[in-house]
Amino acid sequence: MSSPLAPRPRRLRRRGQSSAQSEQELKASIAARVLALPKCSRGELEEQWRALWGSDPPRHGSREFLIRAVAYGIQAQAFGGLDAKTLQLLRKASQANGARPKARATRLSNGSRLFREWHGETHEVLVLDKGFAWRGETYPSLSAIARAITGAHWNGWAFFGLKRHPKEAPANG
Repeated sequence: MSSPLAPRPRRLRRRGQSSAQSEQELKASIAARVLALPKCSRGELEEQWRALWGSDPPRHGSREFLIRAVAYGIQAQAFGGLDAKTLQLLRKASQANGARPKARATRLSNGSRLFREWHGETHEVLVLDKGFAWRGETYPSLSAIARAITGAHWNGWAFFGLKRHPKEAPANG
């Protein structure tokens, strides 16, 4: 059974119907399809992915990712996607020396304040010359503070949102 949100080709204008009116109806139709995506089951989202992209969706892609990718696909199909020059630049950037992009190093300046909300409580950490201050105590690392806050081992940079992950290059094969 086909999903009601499956991609549809643009409607042709009826005789006597103004161009502005048909464009407005198209925009409203696209907006309705995109706004309905959060209500779709994962199976429906995967079906729409296949119809739009002609491949299986990523096995571990989050629901939010599927919603955004399908929404983009619906809009690109109706209004056009990226131009050829932009696509060429993206391909070139992804293939540059076959290397994956590196995460930029994050440096924390003395006196910087880090904030993290955990279970409804906001935690503030002050960056010191040597270490970090939290609740009046000095800790040698952000991981020690994250462990004190959560009771579990965390990478402190990840816990405070400082760790950047380079985008994974898609596997070809």
